Parts: sequence; C-alpha cells; structure tokens
Amino acid sequence: MKEIDILIQMQEIDSQVYKLKTLLKEHPEKIVALEGEFNEATATLKEFEGQKKQMQLEHKDKELELQTKEQTVAKQKTQLFNIKTNKEYNALQLEIEKLKADNSLLEEQILTILEKIDNLQAEIESEKADVSAKESVYKKEKQVLENEMKDIQQQVDSFGLKRKDISSGDLKPDILDRYNRIIEHLGELAVVSVKNEACQGCFRTVRAQVLSELKLGKLLTCENCTRIIYVDPADS
Repeated sequence: MKEIDILIQMQEIDSQVYKLKTLLKEHPEKIVALEGEFNEATATLKEFEGQKKQMQLEHKDKELELQTKEQTVAKQKTQLFNIKTNKEYNALQLEIEKLKADNSLLEEQILTILEKIDNLQAEIESEKADVSAKESVYKKEKQVLENEMKDIQQQVDSFGLKRKDISSGDLKPDILDRYNRIIEHLGELAVVSVKNEACQGCFRTVRAQVLSELKLGKLLTCENCTRIIYVDPADS
C-alpha cells in the first residue's frame, strides 16, 4: 500500500476521532449547564425559605411586643381605680389610649406579616415543585450524557486501535511524525486532496509543477498551509 493511501486512511480515522472528541468535550459542558439550572432553582427556594424564616421571627417579636403592651394596658386600667385626682386619672387614661393605638398598629403589622408568610409559603411550594422537576430532568439528562460519553470514548478507543494498526504498516517513521505534527498544529485535517488545482485545506492554487510531481506519486505538502496533499485519481 502506498504511503499516501495509508495517510488517507489515517486521516479518515482521525477526522472521526476529532468529531467524537468534540462531542466528548461538549457533554461535560451540557452537564454543568443542567446542574447550573438545578442549583439556581435550589438557591431561589432557599432564598424564599430564608425570607419566610425572617418573617416568622419578626412575627414572633411583634406578638411578644403586643402581648407586653396588652399586659401594660390591663395593669394601667387596674391602676385607674386607685387614682384620687382627675389630673392623674386623665393622664393615665391618655397613656392607656396611646397604648391601645399602638396595639392596633401592631395588630395590623402582624396581619401584614402573616399575609407575607402565606404568600411566601405559596412561593415555596411552587418553587419546590420546580426544583423537583429540574432535579428529575438534571439526573435523567446527566445519566444519558454520561452513557453517551462512555459510548463515545469506546468509539475513540476503537478508532485508536485501528489507527495504530494502520500506522504500524509500511509508513516510514519520519512521515508519520510529519503527519502527527500537522494534526497537532492544524487540528482535524493533515491530509487533503487537490481539486480544480486547489488545495482543499486552504483553497489556494497549487502550482502546475507540484501537480505534476503529485501525479507521479511524490509525497508533497501544500506550500501555503503545509498539509500533505494528493491528487484523487477520480479528479485527475
């Protein structure tokens, strides 16, 4: 088998491996994106739960404050019976009325807080359902992607064995090294055909002298992109 034919076979394998490795690289990114959506939903749920806890603490404080002021009102009402002058009586009565007004305001604040707690609880229940759904999708899609990654890796390994068998044939070490350097430097394509007198790697025109030498079976590289070039018999 001619060296160029061996290189073409290697190129076909490496092109497949390149595409597979690209997919293999994309899959972890997809998993991270899915995990990010799940974590974002979880963070939102925790935020709502934190707000609810804060509201519950505020509610407890307001209830305690109301209870204390109601006890003060009850105590001062009892004191009214022991007051002897109208001036003292009126002053204490005014203080009681002020405390009652404060208590009414506290009761309104408590009702507002309870309403906020109810609203937050509704948000929490909704967010819990969203988290559960996203967790289900995340776990399912992650498993699918991980299985695909295993399958892709098996294909890459299989192609690697085929490549090793091909490269261990009638290919000179210096030519194999040249091919590997081009692949490493330029990526997917190291061997390309010449069509309509143009290199199919960089699409620059190939000189007539180079074309003639290629048709005689000489192994050459493109003078522009340095890829190994050949003339497909079907196009000659």
